Amino acid sequence: MAGWVGQARGLLLLGMVAGAMAAGANAAEPAKLRVTVPVPALSVYPLMVAKDQGFFAEQGYDVEIIVTNGDGPDVDALISGSVDFTVSTPNRLFSAYAQGKKLLAAMNLLNRMTLDCVINAGSAARAGISPAMTLEQKLPLLKGMTMAGTRPGAATYLLAEYYVRRAGFEPQREVRVVGIGGPSSLVPAVENGRVDVACGASPVPEFPVYHGKGVALSDNTGGADPAFDDMLWELLYVRPDYAAAHPETVRGVARALAVAIHWIHATAPEDQLPELRNRFSGTPDDLLVRIVARMVPAFKEGGQITEAEVDRAAGFLIRTGAIGSAPRWDEVATNAYLGH
Repeated sequence: MAGWVGQARGLLLLGMVAGAMAAGANAAEPAKLRVTVPVPALSVYPLMVAKDQGFFAEQGYDVEIIVTNGDGPDVDALISGSVDFTVSTPNRLFSAYAQGKKLLAAMNLLNRMTLDCVINAGSAARAGISPAMTLEQKLPLLKGMTMAGTRPGAATYLLAEYYVRRAGFEPQREVRVVGIGGPSSLVPAVENGRVDVACGASPVPEFPVYHGKGVALSDNTGGADPAFDDMLWELLYVRPDYAAAHPETVRGVARALAVAIHWIHATAPEDQLPELRNRFSGTPDDLLVRIVARMVPAFKEGGQITEAEVDRAAGFLIRTGAIGSAPRWDEVATNAYLGH
């Protein structure tokens, strides 16, 4: 009897110790991470979902999302080491490489360009541009207009320059291209006619059309231009030295983003409204639902990066003049932190 009691007490003690250890582990503070994004757009929606739905927390991370109001400063913060990750477009991946500041694309969140441009309704009427026209019909009619992106060198600015060249014009001659800031500047500028065309990430180009103050120039988000499909577009940036020193952190962040993308695919757009309202207050529900429904096919399940995606992104940047040549794809991208 005494032996049985002693065994029971021993088991109880072991259970209490194990419980205390588990409680201590559960009570451990999540590791804090800082992630920059250029603008609070739907292109970085998986990052928002991963934070708000607790997917980062499940991996043991407390993620702070920092908005820099235009790409450039977002990646500069990563290069300087003041943040751990960046989620942004690929332009700085290639230009930083050309400057000897190697960065890594560790995951592809969007494999389609989701920037679009919108024309002020009055400017469109004066130029004879209508919604029924094709992009190639609209582009030559941009002559004499002013197009805006967030800032010089940003992907929005480069898209504007790309369209000017595609029309056969020279930027700053036949068509002026300017940088005027983030969504809060772009939308009123084009709606009020301070610029003729604004290029940005959703919901920037959709707002003027929804308000009856704009005409869509492009529909890259909806996949209308095959030139912008299957490309490295919204990527998870990390410094190579950080990835080498913290491989499990990179894997954990990628896992959380992959779960977020699966959630976006698996959840009906209207059922995502609580999340969308939280992040895009002031945007009408029906507009949010339409935008997400159009974007879902572009959010890449698994996040793997292909050589073709990198080459297509580099080709776009070469055509804009942002870079002179493309590096080998595996010099700037890796799949080593996915699927573990």
